[in-house]
Amino acid sequence: MLLPVLAEPAPAGELERIRTAGVLRVAIDATYPPMEFLENGQPVGFDVDLSRELARRLGVTAQFIVMDWDGILAGLTSGRYDIIVSSMNITPERLQQVDFIEYARLSQVFVTTRGQSIRTEQELAGHRVAVQTNTTSQRWVERLQQRGVHVREIRPFPGATECFSAVKAGQADVIVIDEPVGLFFARRDDAFVMTGKALDAEPIGIAIDKKAPDLTAALTRALQDIRDSGEQKRLSERWFGAELGQAAKPQGFWMFSREVALPRVLQGLGVTLQLTLGAGGLGIAWGMLVALARISRRTGLRGLAVAYITLFRGTPLLLQLLFIFFALPIVAGIRMGPMAAGVIALSLNAAAYIAEIFRAAIESIDKGQMEAARALGMSHELAMRRVILPQTFRRLIPPLVNELAALSKDTSLVMVIALPEMLYETKQLAGTYLRPEVYAWAAIGYLLIVAALSALAQRLERRLEARGT
Repeated sequence: MLLPVLAEPAPAGELERIRTAGVLRVAIDATYPPMEFLENGQPVGFDVDLSRELARRLGVTAQFIVMDWDGILAGLTSGRYDIIVSSMNITPERLQQVDFIEYARLSQVFVTTRGQSIRTEQELAGHRVAVQTNTTSQRWVERLQQRGVHVREIRPFPGATECFSAVKAGQADVIVIDEPVGLFFARRDDAFVMTGKALDAEPIGIAIDKKAPDLTAALTRALQDIRDSGEQKRLSERWFGAELGQAAKPQGFWMFSREVALPRVLQGLGVTLQLTLGAGGLGIAWGMLVALARISRRTGLRGLAVAYITLFRGTPLLLQLLFIFFALPIVAGIRMGPMAAGVIALSLNAAAYIAEIFRAAIESIDKGQMEAARALGMSHELAMRRVILPQTFRRLIPPLVNELAALSKDTSLVMVIALPEMLYETKQLAGTYLRPEVYAWAAIGYLLIVAALSALAQRLERRLEARGT
């Protein structure tokens, strides 16, 4: 059952580095119960317990890094973690990128709400099918379409939990998902029922960078020891047996919010505020410098400013965030944590827009002000600092507040690099507990941030008016 697929050996030493550090960094996509998910903010599940057993046999501890599924392979190849243990199917395409050690085989099943009856692939015709993005399930349903099964619509979601929420909300009719996941939700919520098998069991494996053959060999031995000792069987009985070991879901919305949701949403709100204030402050400072360069009489500076603004306004913020977090370690050897990457990406993007706000405000000042200052013997730079910029501040407040309000909402994009801001935490709660109504708390959080920014802007405007500026 072991399938290590090794590339050309690279210099040994990855295993030694892990043992010296005392930590095995394990990436999971925490939206796939009972394989891996978050319970009270902590990773739990079969894959989590298996990873801890693997780490213990290597003489280290497991450190879990929660990643969005779409970027999980990129994070491994860029060195952000050592292995992926996240129910990843072993496919020829993935084998070209990383090595695998098979540790289980999972079949795919149909899951619907009670009253539906979808038992075969032909019966998917005319239905909306929910699948997790970039998974075997999605590719299988797409192949069915190509073979002539007229699926009404394929609806891919970033996590398994969103698939179940969509079916429960009537946004999809059936889910194609791994059998343990379908069983978990069917037992957790009697609205769901497994109605048939979609695919026979397929191998899933531990993903390892091809540059770490020594780690692959050590994990192969550790996994065999886990099997021989009976530990893997015990883990399987715990997570896939009659008792899943999960706490009962709180019934009332207010009780659930008070005991479970609000503490985590407030933690996420703190991260969102840090991102907004940090990126906003840096964005304003950098944006002002870019604006001054944009209106500079020096052709070189002006050209650089125009290029910067064009680049960051002409490409999506999400792309910039993914490039800084995943690509920079490979391209330039610059590696930073999720918070630093988030603040830098958001501030660089915001600065491009803020620069244009500054430029428009500066150019709105009557040209006679600059001419009068120059007539008094001031240099261009001194006149800009003493005369022009002070007059622009009051005009800047409304558009700057709008930009900061937009920035506070853009912080939600950092969930793709697994930074637990407010929407990320709410999304995890909604999926794990099948309580999509908790999204209301995220909406309230963003409204509070925008209201606070608006109140601050009004106070600043009143102060400036009182000073007669």
